[in-house]
Amino acid sequence: MASLTAELSRITGYSTSLNATPPRNDSPPTKLGPEIQPHPTPPLLLSFVLHLVLLFLIAWVASSAPKGSQGEIDRQIGIAVVHRLPDRDQYEEVTADPKETVQDTAADSSSAAAAAAPPADLSPPIDLQGILSAMQSTPAPVSGSGIAGDVKLAGDAFGDGAGTAAPSSGQQATAKLFGVSGSGTRFVYVFDRSDSMNGFGGLPLRSAKRELIRSLQSLSPQQQFQIIFYNENVKPFQMSGMPMTMVAGEPNNLKRAQRYVEAIQAFGGTKHKGALLMALRLSPDVIFFLTDAHIPRLSQLELKLVQDRAEQSGTTIHAIEFGSRGGPAADSFLKDLAAMNNGQYQYVDVRQLRSEPVQPNAAEPGADEAPAP
Repeated sequence: MASLTAELSRITGYSTSLNATPPRNDSPPTKLGPEIQPHPTPPLLLSFVLHLVLLFLIAWVASSAPKGSQGEIDRQIGIAVVHRLPDRDQYEEVTADPKETVQDTAADSSSAAAAAAPPADLSPPIDLQGILSAMQSTPAPVSGSGIAGDVKLAGDAFGDGAGTAAPSSGQQATAKLFGVSGSGTRFVYVFDRSDSMNGFGGLPLRSAKRELIRSLQSLSPQQQFQIIFYNENVKPFQMSGMPMTMVAGEPNNLKRAQRYVEAIQAFGGTKHKGALLMALRLSPDVIFFLTDAHIPRLSQLELKLVQDRAEQSGTTIHAIEFGSRGGPAADSFLKDLAAMNNGQYQYVDVRQLRSEPVQPNAAEPGADEAPAP
C-alpha cells in the first residue's frame, strides 16, 4: 500500500497522505454564465388588468340591456270551465285573445255611450217657418266684387241646379218690350251692355233703356221683377243693403230701378251664358233677353243647358236682337233660343230707332242711389 502511494505521488508530483484532510475552500463557487434574475408579476399590473376586464364586462352588459320605457306586456287571460261529471270534475281552459278582449271592451264602451246619449226626439223644436222665410229672402251666394258691384261670369254664377226662388202668389200681368209680350207675375230683364251698344252714337243703349223703363212702369206691386245688365260680367239690380233677389213692383222700387238703368254704361265684351243662368236661378215666369251680339253665339250644348234650366223653372224666354243688317242672320242663335223656350223672337233694326233721350224721374227724398257700374 505504501509503495502504491509513493508511486502515485511520483507520477503526479504530489505528496499526499491517505489519512490527510483535504484543504477547505471558503471562496464562493465560480460562476459558469450570466446570472438570470427572477421576474415576479407586480401586484399593481395584475390589479389594473383585472379592473380593465371588469369595465369591459359592465359596458357590454349595459349596451345589450333594453333601452327606453318598455310597453305593457300582453298577457293571455285564462278562463277555466268546469264540467261536472258523475265521477270527477273536468277542467277546460279557454284562452282569450288580447286583441279580441280590447275590441270587445271598445265595443262595450261605444254601446254604453250610445245608450247614454239623449234620444233624437228630445231635440229642441225646429222653427220651420223661420227657416223657410230665410231661404226665400236670401239668394244663393255669388262671386263678385260686392253687393253693388259686378259679378264675375265663371260659368253659372249661381252654381248648378234648378232655380230656388219661391213662386209668387201675385196677380198676373202682361209686360211688353219692343213688340214682344209676356204674361206672369215674375219678370227678369237681361240686357247686353257691351261696347257695341255704343254704336250709332249710343242709340242702341239709349233705346234699350227707354223701352226697359217703359216696361217696368207697367208693373204693379203684385208683380216682381229683376234687371241684369251684362258684358263679360253681370250687374244685377240691388237696393242698398239688400241681396240680389226679385223685387216687388212698388213705386219706390220702380223709381230706384229707373235710376239704376239710367246710370248704366256700355263697355267691354260679351258673355251671354252666365247672365241667362243667373236669371233662370230666380225662377221667373218670363225672361226678356236683349243683345246686339249674334257673335259670339251660344253653342248647341249651352242652348240645351239653358233649355233644361228653363223647363225646370217653367220659364219662357223671349229674344230681342238689335242689328243694322236689314234683317236677322240666317244662323242667329237668338232664334233658336226663343224657339227652344216657348218664346218670341224680334229683330230690331237700330237704324230705324228714334233718337229720344231717356227722361229721368225725380229722385224720391231719401231713396237709395243705384250702384255705379
